[in-house]
Amino acid sequence: MRVRSTVIGGSVLVCLLMPVVTACGDTNNITQHAGRDGKVCVDNAACQEGAAESPASETPDASSPSDTEPATEPGSGSSAGGGTEDQASSAAPGPARSGGTPGAAVSDVRLRYLTDVGPIGGYGNNEGKGPSRLGDSVLPQSIEFAPGVFATEVKSLSFNVPSGLTRFQATVGLDQNTLPDYEAHLGIRRRDGTTLADLTLKSGETYPVSEDLGGTNLITIDVEIVHWAKDAINSRPHVVVGNGRFVK
Repeated sequence: MRVRSTVIGGSVLVCLLMPVVTACGDTNNITQHAGRDGKVCVDNAACQEGAAESPASETPDASSPSDTEPATEPGSGSSAGGGTEDQASSAAPGPARSGGTPGAAVSDVRLRYLTDVGPIGGYGNNEGKGPSRLGDSVLPQSIEFAPGVFATEVKSLSFNVPSGLTRFQATVGLDQNTLPDYEAHLGIRRRDGTTLADLTLKSGETYPVSEDLGGTNLITIDVEIVHWAKDAINSRPHVVVGNGRFVK
């Protein structure tokens, strides 16, 4: 009898020293506690004391709204105005026209100056843009053709015609700095080579141009000095295409 008691007492002592490892019972019935204290419940014990320790850690009920959540989510379409932000911005009026009514921005599609379009390949050989004077008129959107020093030829310039514009208009002539003896020829032709304008220019005279483009999408301006002044070494003629423009 004494031997049996010693064996039983030893088993109890081992159980008390190692409660976590062996659980002192059937290891298949151990349930790990979900709380922070890491307790081990034996034989499916409920471990109710853990739930009472931290009630604040429970997950809020998804059906009840949170105090920190906004009333509506961004982009949900629910707003005080009854529409989304994108819808409101698309309904906003455009820039006001000159009459004061909202609408789309006014386009310059009905008129484009040669100086805005620019020549194919750029300017060169003393051709350039800027204000020019013909007679008593200052023409701010002008192209000026002039031969260089010791040169006799003037570079031709070609321009693409903006889509939808059907006429070419300009005021042409020799500027006030050109000596009276000079005489020049100015020709404007379409892409296919047909003549749009053919003018002989003399000092002190201006010539209006208003021609139908005839469906072409490119024009070329040719300038030739046909009569030189006696003092051509010290002076250069200046042929002006004043306010040249494509219109509808």
